Amino acid sequence: MAAKKIDLITVKNDKLSLNIKGKPLHPDHEKEFPEANKAQAVCSFSSTLKENFDFKYHDPEIDQLKLSPYNSIKSYPLFFEYQNYDFYLEAEMPIEIYHPNREIRESLSHPNDNPNVLYGSINFGSDIGYSEFEIRSNSQVVLTFKLEVFPSKIDYQKDYNQLLEEVNKEVYNLAYDFLRKTYQQMKISEKQNITEAEFFVIIENIFEDLFKALKRVEESPHHRIIRKRNVRPAARVKKVGRQSLKWLNKNSRHYDQELKLPEKMLAVEKELSYDNFENKFIKWSFSELIKRLKHFKVNYRSSKLNPDQDLIAEIDKMIRKLKLKLKHSFLAEVGELQKIDSISLVLQMAPGYKELYKYYLMLLKGLSLNGDIFRLSIKELWQLYEYWTFLKLNSLLQDKYRMVKNNIIELDYSGINVTLSQGASAEVEYQNPITGENFTLSYNRASGDSITTNQKPDNILSLSKNDSDNQYKFIFDAKYRLNNAEEGTGYGKRYNGIPGPEESDINTMHRYRDAVAAEMGEDYRRTMVGAYVLFPYHDQEKFKEHKFYQSIVQVNIGAFPFLPGSTELLADFLENIIDESAQSNFERNLLPAAADEFRPEPEFKVDLLLGSLRSKKQLKYLLDNKLYYLPLQQSVLNYNLEYIAIFQSKAKFGRESGVRYYGKIKNKKIIKREEIDFPSNSKNSDQDYLLFEVESWQQLGKKIKAEGYGVSGSHIYSNLMLLKKADTLPELSIRSLKEWRLWLELKRLKENIKLKFKNNNLDQNKEIEGFKIGEVTIKFKEDKLLAKLKTKRLEFSQSDFLQNPRAILNKIMGLFEAEADD
Repeated sequence: MAAKKIDLITVKNDKLSLNIKGKPLHPDHEKEFPEANKAQAVCSFSSTLKENFDFKYHDPEIDQLKLSPYNSIKSYPLFFEYQNYDFYLEAEMPIEIYHPNREIRESLSHPNDNPNVLYGSINFGSDIGYSEFEIRSNSQVVLTFKLEVFPSKIDYQKDYNQLLEEVNKEVYNLAYDFLRKTYQQMKISEKQNITEAEFFVIIENIFEDLFKALKRVEESPHHRIIRKRNVRPAARVKKVGRQSLKWLNKNSRHYDQELKLPEKMLAVEKELSYDNFENKFIKWSFSELIKRLKHFKVNYRSSKLNPDQDLIAEIDKMIRKLKLKLKHSFLAEVGELQKIDSISLVLQMAPGYKELYKYYLMLLKGLSLNGDIFRLSIKELWQLYEYWTFLKLNSLLQDKYRMVKNNIIELDYSGINVTLSQGASAEVEYQNPITGENFTLSYNRASGDSITTNQKPDNILSLSKNDSDNQYKFIFDAKYRLNNAEEGTGYGKRYNGIPGPEESDINTMHRYRDAVAAEMGEDYRRTMVGAYVLFPYHDQEKFKEHKFYQSIVQVNIGAFPFLPGSTELLADFLENIIDESAQSNFERNLLPAAADEFRPEPEFKVDLLLGSLRSKKQLKYLLDNKLYYLPLQQSVLNYNLEYIAIFQSKAKFGRESGVRYYGKIKNKKIIKREEIDFPSNSKNSDQDYLLFEVESWQQLGKKIKAEGYGVSGSHIYSNLMLLKKADTLPELSIRSLKEWRLWLELKRLKENIKLKFKNNNLDQNKEIEGFKIGEVTIKFKEDKLLAKLKTKRLEFSQSDFLQNPRAILNKIMGLFEAEADD
């Protein structure tokens, strides 16, 4: 990169010279795209001056100005976003510059009030595309100069055009803007709901042609001959016909008997009439244009704090010209159009009429990219990138999950251009087809409940889980910024020369996560689990070595490269957090330093006894008397039991089988069987029994299904947490947190997961043997997670599984899919 600005473009002859200075290569562009010399940027000029111009441009290969034999070139890009360029113009005559963007017009001025010199610095900001300047003298254009502005952080030919296409594909005309510093070339499309900006671009381009077509019509307007009947003095009637004589016979009072001459006569005269459907259509379309231009002017004024008065003057001039034609042409004699039944051949084929009808149709239609007729500005690249990230996130989610409700396409058409809706309603709701869980992706919604200050990240993914009452929220914030980690810079040294997001953007993610809180009862809790920067970068494999990617696992703050064709890292992460259990979502939270000291470790303790029944009557007796009993066994007394649950077998209860009732133990005591007031088949009434008194029997939110398993003896042991979260009876036999965690993740992944036992009578199993998916067996052995299929075997550490359960299970599922293929 040159240390100072140099000449990039010179256009000179004896009467006028244009000189543009700037840095020859944008450092980001040169670093990020080594193939950039293949990129082609347009630069051209035209002039009404007769003298020939010398046109020179900077060639980076020879590092000096190169003379072009043509008025138009395609060269290595010379102009980039967010760069300052010095424009210097000098002429023999007074000159002014015109550009549709007022900010650019006002950037150039006359030094020392010299009308023959213009000088200033122009920065195109985040506007990408073509920019055209007109040099005028005494209101006449003497030189037109066109250049092309490139993005610096993404590839113009691939990424930028794909961004535009993908945004417009999802929401037509969302990418369009009005009167920015650059434009893209457009053509007419068949789209509806066009924006005000599109309408004005079309009318501005066809306005003069509209009047040329009207002039052709005025030379020979479509007409019809009508007969007019007027009673006039006889001397003024030029031709007397049969109708005139017939009228005189009926009106003999107008005949002078003395003079034998009529005093008045009926004059039947032929006249041309322009009051037909075709001319009414032209008058109506001009009237509608006036209304539309007035509406556009009102919208433009209301949407700008300081509207461009030149543009308003142009609109007023167009309105005046249209009104003049309505009042002072043959259209003044034309009546109002009542309805359009069909389009006549005159409108379709007659000279002038067919052009006017074509322009009318053009004004009904929208614009599409990659044309060469119309010029329309595109939104600034940072905003376009923000829109694209939201739409692309939705596209990734739609690939795997079912869209339930979509509020985001409530677009705002009230201004000059269309924008995405923002606020509480701007969200898309999805459903996980495997778990049935619903979740939402919201756009630009304020969060924080105004506890301190509201935060407004770009995208918030809010996950709800079947096994949790809380929501787990993740922020994905689009930042169109890239640090290229230049050699010798602090960033480059800290991150081993790997490009990545700006450190300030990562700091913003820390603020988002920690600042957003919600009221939970009497206290406040942080509601965001993690926050991530989405930034424009392609090399996903290289970025995996970046500290800001590795920090996602460590502290759940970090970044993902996100561009067209580079979305896999984020897509995998979205799948992980959506498909994993609430426990895994929760464990992504960063806990305070004293958590180990003050937060008790979760224990997978045995605190519940699941007892069997002998009959339906026994169930009613237990529920009515708030108790449970079983023959005394020393092993039962070895556990610190706090809860009792009741198992209803398939043989005795049929459809009502399973586990429905549980209760907290209030008291326990040893008594004789004869003291229990319920009939028994046992002849030994003196046998010792253990009696549990229950505070009250509670019904579970959902019945735990037997699924072909049972309790052949009197009871099995489990715990309350499993009881409340289990769907099937065998789940109550899980004996460790790691097994339970594995089960939680597995049953979210596949519906046909089974627990593996030696015996279907659960009281006869001391432990589970693992989990089965088809012929694949998965189990923990000490601190290892093992997956087996015939002779194939995979092994993972317990810590790796707990850190990223979805990634480990996906590898195991690969084994399962291989087995299915075989």
